Formats: sequence, C-alpha cells, structure tokens
Amino acid sequence: ELLPMAEYEGWVSWGYGTSHYFAIEYVSGGRDQFKHFVKACHQRGIAVILDVVYNHYDHEAERAEWAFDSDTPEKNIYYWYEGNASDYPNANPEGSGGYIDNMSTGYAPRFWDETVRQLFISSAAVLLLDFHVDGFRVDQTTSIHSYPVIHANGASADNAKAFGVKFLRQWARTMKLVKPSSFLIAEDHSGWDAVTQHPDEGGLGFDSVWYADFYHHLMGDTDKGSDYAKLIKTAALADNRPLAMDYFAGALSAADPHKVVYSESHDEAGNSEFSARSIKVAVNRAPLEGETRTYAEARCRVAVALAFLSAGIPMFFMGEEVGAQKDYRYDDFMSFREDFQYLKEHESRQLYKYYSDLIHFRTERPVIQQGGLELVHVHNANRVLGFLRQKEQESFLVLASLNDAPFD
Repeated sequence: ELLPMAEYEGWVSWGYGTSHYFAIEYVSGGRDQFKHFVKACHQRGIAVILDVVYNHYDHEAERAEWAFDSDTPEKNIYYWYEGNASDYPNANPEGSGGYIDNMSTGYAPRFWDETVRQLFISSAAVLLLDFHVDGFRVDQTTSIHSYPVIHANGASADNAKAFGVKFLRQWARTMKLVKPSSFLIAEDHSGWDAVTQHPDEGGLGFDSVWYADFYHHLMGDTDKGSDYAKLIKTAALADNRPLAMDYFAGALSAADPHKVVYSESHDEAGNSEFSARSIKVAVNRAPLEGETRTYAEARCRVAVALAFLSAGIPMFFMGEEVGAQKDYRYDDFMSFREDFQYLKEHESRQLYKYYSDLIHFRTERPVIQQGGLELVHVHNANRVLGFLRQKEQESFLVLASLNDAPFD
C-alpha cells in the first residue's frame, strides 16, 4: 500500500496535500515509472493499493481552482461556501466564514457540484484503468461525511455532510463498475456500519475500514486515555503491573474481515504526539542494547502476531519487520531514513524471519484468514490472552503473553 502518488507541492512530503489529481508525482518517477512499478509488483504476485486524498486542502497551495473565476467566496468553483459572504460580516472580515472546515486541513470542496465530484471520481478511475492499481485507501473519510462544520461558528454543516455521503457512495459505485475486483478501504473513525455496506442497502460501498481502536488498545503510544489498553506502551514501563488484556480482548473480538488491523501506521510511527516506532515504544525509548533489545523484539513479536492472527485484515508499516528505530515524521522523514537491507541482514535478522514465517503461516492456512475467533482465556495480572481461530474441523489455539518472566 503506497502513500499518495498525485503531484504535490514541494518534494519533502508524504503527498497528502495535493490538487493535481491526474498527475503522478515526478520525483517518484512520474507516470511511466509508476506503471512499471505496478507491473513489476504484479509479476511478483503483489497487489498495489494506493492512498487517495479528498480531505487535505491547503488554500495557499498552487491551485488553479482557487478564485479561478471570481474572488467572491460564494462563487468559488472548488470549495464549499455556505450562504453568502455578507452572512458573516463580523466573524470573518476576509469573507471566509462560510467555508467548511473538515477537521483535517484547509476547507472542504463543494461536493454538491457534479463537476467537482467527477474530478475526484474520474482521476481514481484512471488509476484503475491506465495504471492497473488494485484498489484504494481513501484518506480520512470521516472528514467528508461526519466532521464538516461551518468555519465562522463551528455549526454542523449538515448539507456538506449529506453531499459528502453522496460523493463517497458515487465514488465507490464507479470504482466497482470500472473494476469489480478493486478493493476499497476507508480510513474511517466514525464506527458507522454503513461505511462497509453496499450502496443498494444505504451504505457507502467500501470493502473495509481502518480499525484504529485496535492499534490504540494494542500499541497505545499516542495521547489516548485510560479507556484504552495501551498494552505495549504499558508493558514498556517494566514494573510488571497488570495490563488491560480484557480491554484489548474486546477490540480483538470486534475485528473481522471488514476491518484492517495493525500495530503501527505512518501516522503513529513518530508523527503523532508521543508516538514512535514499535521497537522503541516496546522499551520506553531505551537504547536497544543487550537484554533491552531482547525484551523489545519479544514485545514486538506479540504485537504483530496479535494483528496477523486476528480475524481482521493485517497491515504493518514499512521498516517494522526489520526493527526500524527512527521516527517517521511528516516534514523531515528524508533526514531519518534507515538501511532496511542492512538491518535485515544484521541485528534484526531474527525479527525479519519472524515476520516472514508469520506471513507464510497466515497465507497458507484458510482457517487463519477466514475462520472465526473465540476468546478462551484473559488474565490481566498474568498479562496473558488466549483465543481460538476456527473454521469447520480445523482450529488453532493462539496464546500470547506480555509477562516479563516465563511460566513454569
């Protein structure tokens, strides 16, 4: 799964702030090299999922759509403006009061306009037809259908939300029409069941959603409160206190084939406040030397196995398989690159082999991919959890321990 490939401003970026939806970023090789990349992946049996972004907008960006025909806000051809500028004389003297904040960045586009919706829809269809990508992850869909508010006063922008739903449903229908096999993932934090329901049933039409609560219960190195288990972060305190295994067990039980589960992502690998790479979180950022590294890798093995052996769709972030240590941050990630090949062959060779074996184990056993999950044991004080993965006559018992000592 790739971060966004649409042309964006500057070159040290993750690519999420874009306006050039039909162009491929030139520093990544442009159109031809991207086609070659996708083809090379397919030749090796690897599907390519691409991030697309319809919620991050910087109104200072080099964008022709901004004030193209008129500098009157309500006539902006790209951004949603609620009412007229004269409706907000005191709140925003610049006339920005009627724009829609989507709690992401910038303002929301005017999804009521068919041409704006088609701009996004057609650009995604091109990626399926001309570049042969296998599916998409749509960034922060909650900002499109759930979060919008009016900039001037924070009032719920109900019209914008309704047309956001219309856009997402229309987008998903088109992707399935153009390429029925395409796999559509929403980064959605609303908990709305309709996100993965068929449009004919009132849903948005996505195949799966990112299950962020799984991460927060499992790794938990951001700013979430005590209502999350935060297993690895708490285990890293090394005082053998009880862990909220029962909280995580609830998240584990809720994982299903419509949820993408993970122990790390690009947002939480050093970019979000307090977050870091898993191997550093596992020992509270202590230097990875001697016995400390042993504990770090052991806790990382538990974390990734709980994702890979769950009933959800497992995902891991690049570099996790070789114990990458440096924070992955939005603005300066190029300055903190690591030699993955070197790590694979040297200090992280055992961790890499574990990932490889775990992937093979999952892909070779239908019961792990498709079977049900039944909790059989949860003990907070002992820091252990057990569950069964079952399908027809086959079953596997999975036991996980974050205890700092072995059991007799």
